[in-house]
Amino acid sequence: MAGARPGLRWARAVRPARRSLRRSLAVARSLARSLARSLARSLARSLAASAAGHGALLAAAPMPLLLGLAAATAPEPVTLGLAGLALAWLSLRVRRLRGAEEEAVRQRSNLARLTAPEIARLVADSDPAAPHTGWEQEATVLFADIRGFTRLCEGLAPAGVAAFLAEFRVRAARAVEAAGGLVDKFVGDEVMAVFGVAEPASGDADRAVAAAHALAAAMQDWSRERERAGLPPVRIGIGLHRGPVFVGAIGVRRVEFTAVGDTVNVARRLEQMTRTLACDCLVSEAVMRAAACGEARVAAVQPVRGARTIRRLFALRLETGRTGARPIETE
Repeated sequence: MAGARPGLRWARAVRPARRSLRRSLAVARSLARSLARSLARSLARSLAASAAGHGALLAAAPMPLLLGLAAATAPEPVTLGLAGLALAWLSLRVRRLRGAEEEAVRQRSNLARLTAPEIARLVADSDPAAPHTGWEQEATVLFADIRGFTRLCEGLAPAGVAAFLAEFRVRAARAVEAAGGLVDKFVGDEVMAVFGVAEPASGDADRAVAAAHALAAAMQDWSRERERAGLPPVRIGIGLHRGPVFVGAIGVRRVEFTAVGDTVNVARRLEQMTRTLACDCLVSEAVMRAAACGEARVAAVQPVRGARTIRRLFALRLETGRTGARPIETE
């Protein structure tokens, strides 16, 4: 032994320490395995217990549960890693769901800025996978269009045209909503409004007539302001018709809440006919029967393209100083 090499003597000297270290590592490994299995079982029980209240989450993301169960039965000390992975995956999933919820709230808020609150609520609550969601009902539809829009915009820069349209839309929306209607859409210098939705109630025709008077008054007030600034006045033509419409959210990728049907088409044609019949507001017999329209006269006895049942059309005199209605005084 006296002639043993120094390295051999060193190996023999540290052999007891190595055996002690291996025993310590074995004990630590056993403790780590037990701790990891206990943690995994606890995770599995926690996930299983939450299934009653979060079944949709577990159905959409079963990976944490699978990892927890696998970790609980793993023979190797990989259980701690599996349990950690399960926790990390679940945490990521929760963050994504929370982000999706915040995005939905933001989109609903933006939608409410672009349209009436009632419409924003109906669109947000609709099924995004359905091509159309809605119902059929009786409603009164109003179309209004600026007369001579091209002439009014001559010489204006694009930003000036945008400002002109923005002012028109603000005033038109205020008049429609004050009368109890909903602005369906703006298309250029044209506004479409519906009455009787989203909460159907009687008197939709009267409210539409009141909106027509309010629109005329709003345009008159605006014209006075423009004339003081040396600008030409703003005149509009209005068409009103009442009948069945389909009301709801239409579209998949781009959802639009709107009213569609022949009633809508006829109301728009009546607005267009105000030019040829030299009147500011043209209403159908259906509106005349349902509302106290005030002073009106028969403007034409002729069919309207796309509406075989309409024969008589009435020109309604718009009184800019009121928004109510008087008894009918026809021919």
